Amino acid sequence: MGDQVSGSRPYDVAVVGGGIIGCACAFNLRRAGLGVLLIDRGVPSNAASWGNAGHFAYGEVLPLATPALWAQMPRLLLARHSPLRIPLSSFWTLAPWLARFAENTRPSQVERATSALASLLAPAPAAWRRLAEAAHLTDLIRASPLLVVARSQAALVSKRPSIEVSRRHGTVIDEISTSEARQIEPLIRPDVAGAFVYRQAQYTTDPAKLTRRLKEAYVEAGGHAALDDIGTLEAPGDGTVKVGSWVARQCVIAAGIGSRDILKSIGLDVPLAAERGYHIMVPYVDGQPTVRTPIIGAKPEFVITPMDEGVRLAGTVEIVREDAAPRWQRARMLKALAEQIVQPIGEPSDESKWVGCRPSLPDSLPAIGRIARAPGVIAAFGHQHLGLTMAAVTAEIVAALVQLKGAPVRMEEPFAIERFFNSGRRAPPKAG
Repeated sequence: MGDQVSGSRPYDVAVVGGGIIGCACAFNLRRAGLGVLLIDRGVPSNAASWGNAGHFAYGEVLPLATPALWAQMPRLLLARHSPLRIPLSSFWTLAPWLARFAENTRPSQVERATSALASLLAPAPAAWRRLAEAAHLTDLIRASPLLVVARSQAALVSKRPSIEVSRRHGTVIDEISTSEARQIEPLIRPDVAGAFVYRQAQYTTDPAKLTRRLKEAYVEAGGHAALDDIGTLEAPGDGTVKVGSWVARQCVIAAGIGSRDILKSIGLDVPLAAERGYHIMVPYVDGQPTVRTPIIGAKPEFVITPMDEGVRLAGTVEIVREDAAPRWQRARMLKALAEQIVQPIGEPSDESKWVGCRPSLPDSLPAIGRIARAPGVIAAFGHQHLGLTMAAVTAEIVAALVQLKGAPVRMEEPFAIERFFNSGRRAPPKAG
């Protein structure tokens, strides 16, 4: 970690949030020659950047909210192995967010969100290549086929429409037979119905190490880092931004779910909710066959990723308050789900279970761009389960915005945070 510097001198940019997006933004800004301060709370094991499934999901152009969700809702909410859980208590506490989420299942909104996600995902692979090479991270990123495996014929059929949407936006995906899938990954069960293959996929063998090494590369490039839990943000109108006790000319808010409370101090009540996920790790055992190819279950959806320290089983979504007590059966069920499509892979380690919050906005799109009421503040949060995938392209956009250059993606609607305070809704009061 860099020096713990004083807050008396103004930095060119302060970046709040030490996850993969914050570190990517800080690294790119420092490479551009700016004086950068990266501020982090210092609890990486609770963060989505530490515990995610490790996939670069460049083909995931569909938003979470779609019309098909309504027909699936009873199964999603009541089935024991449902990939989605919304406890009854959340319906009351998260009612405004859930209402906005429901609004975004309209076909017109789904089309809008799909096009917006595709506009970020299309340049994401090249952006990650540039970032990985510049920060010397290429050894942590592996090219591999990725299999989407359907246990049943019904699961195979239900997956085809979303696969076709990804194809229309340029992702190459082939439908293959069970025998072809087993040639790619021999541990797949012979009785599954079939699979789809992304032949040019990527994943990281250690998400935590990837984030840590990116932060180290930033510090080695001359960036400063500080441990602080930022609670307030001020834009006094004098050309600076006060971030807690730190002062900078511009500020990037990339604090994940914590971005919501930070922005309340400038009068923005951002509809950010915790899309909570789980993982468990199955350690490698000498002589025991194990999965060597990343796999996604088709229905229900979950992820199997071979990593440096073992096979990670990840997935499930809970829409809950971020401080709700973990339901560890959500993690334990992942092994049973995995062994419906692959042969037994061993016993998970109890010490490795994880729960963390992915920051989600109700239209499934991130907030990226300058905040109109505080132009020195740039939003870079709300990437839901695509934070790892979109980190590099988000960092390039943020660097362009900070330097007043043309961004690689249009930053007006649909990524402006103001989209939640317009369209006939009463805007929040201005700060001050």
